[in-house]
Amino acid sequence: NGIVVDQHGNVLLIKRNDTRTFAPPGGALDAGELPPDGAAREVREETGLIVLPVRLTALTYLPMSPSGFLSFSFRCLLRGGEITPSEESPVVGFFKANPLPRRISSFHRERLEKGLAHAEERPLFFQHHVSSFNKAARFVLRHVIYRWLDAKRKLQGKPPYQPPPTWTVSTYLLCANAAGEYLWHRPDDAAPWQLPGGQAAGLMAPWETAVQLAQQQTGLHLQPHALSSVYLGPKETQLTLVFSAKPAENPPTNNAAHAWFSPNAEASQFQPAHQQMVINTPTQEQPTQFHLQNE
Repeated sequence: NGIVVDQHGNVLLIKRNDTRTFAPPGGALDAGELPPDGAAREVREETGLIVLPVRLTALTYLPMSPSGFLSFSFRCLLRGGEITPSEESPVVGFFKANPLPRRISSFHRERLEKGLAHAEERPLFFQHHVSSFNKAARFVLRHVIYRWLDAKRKLQGKPPYQPPPTWTVSTYLLCANAAGEYLWHRPDDAAPWQLPGGQAAGLMAPWETAVQLAQQQTGLHLQPHALSSVYLGPKETQLTLVFSAKPAENPPTNNAAHAWFSPNAEASQFQPAHQQMVINTPTQEQPTQFHLQNE
């Protein structure tokens, strides 16, 4: 999502053609696209305006079938363009932020209200509550409205709607001790050292999956503190989230399964991509950084 505010404090909204509700402009990432680039593209496609995403305000998760929805919300600067409605957004305009329009979904409202009030460098991260109404609305959207819209496109001679790509999301936790060393683990003696965490699965928020995996891997309950970095790659539909984290209890001493290493002084066998994540860790609090990750 792109959160755009004009000189009068009004917020840019679209009226969706599927739900007929208001929402900030936004949509699914294309394969090989970084989240800030995706936000700028979606704003231009749905509103005609050219914006520059300057700061991630929130990373949110909506635990709805089949695989959940991970969303990045950016505060954006208006750079140009003219308001131009689209097929997906027949109504586009700037609306009062307080109060927001009544016809807006609960999760879009939550993202907007928290995003507009957000003033810190580090973004918020939270999971939306899903009500029975949300589930019923999602069912009607998938099985009735989208099918009707596809049939309408076919009658108009337009190509069928193409579903967005399926992404895999992994989350790792950067936990440093007082000496500036980072916690690593390995499943067995033959495996390379890696950061605690792993790939998201089911309908659990990615950072909650990382906490669960880290406890299994290190015996520590790590508490995510801030989203440090986001990596795209090496596959074009693969995202990696890196959170700074704090241990809930006293850190353990080194053993065969987990150990503390200073940056650039890791053991002989380690995941190079994870070493780069440590190197890229900011020394002070700053906005989330976005990177391309090679093989």
